[in-house]
Amino acid sequence: MHKQRAARELLRSQRSHVLFVLSASTPDGQQRFLRWYQDRYRLRIANVPGILSVQHYVQHDVDITQGQFERLPLPYLGVYELCLDGAPEAQDLITEISRLHREEESARLPATWLYYPVSEPVGRPPISRPSLLTLAFANALSGREDEFREWYATRHIRHALHIDALVSGQCFERTQFQDPGALEARFQTIAVYEQEGSPESIIESMRFLPEELFPFPMIDLSRFAESVYRPL
Repeated sequence: MHKQRAARELLRSQRSHVLFVLSASTPDGQQRFLRWYQDRYRLRIANVPGILSVQHYVQHDVDITQGQFERLPLPYLGVYELCLDGAPEAQDLITEISRLHREEESARLPATWLYYPVSEPVGRPPISRPSLLTLAFANALSGREDEFREWYATRHIRHALHIDALVSGQCFERTQFQDPGALEARFQTIAVYEQEGSPESIIESMRFLPEELFPFPMIDLSRFAESVYRPL
């Protein structure tokens, strides 16, 4: 019984979901937005019940796709690890995030996308955290969703680590419950890669990798995005 109680206690500190919050400042309010985003807003969100960690990033200036794919229009990224008893429990947090953005005159309305892990993390931790992140936002070709999910989580996430700059990766799946806010959660899968090298080194690595390591038989490349984010 003692071990059972200990296991139940652990649930309070173990991640169930990740909320990806994409934000932007008003055109003339970037400096004020950054002060608010990293101070009052961050402290308020960090104290919401159910949040295990809060980390903020901004989209890197270097486009590793070199114009081949879209860049998401909201450049600031919040990655919030959550402990929830089911995805709908995120509603109060999402409501609070949206309210705080509405009340800050330098902020635009955010996108709030709720995902859950569908693969184990692969690779190793970066030497220092928080590290740069590469995020791939992906969808399956119509009718191949189940194949895509298995292939991405068990093969492609591993193949990506052949890029020297990337040291770890994990796949996340979109939950059925969504309150997406300013931008539809239109990506079935988000892959998160921690990295130690620069965005430029990713571009350079891709030039020399064998094509057979990166086949894309089930990805809908018309609904794909990829960006590097640096921590704030």
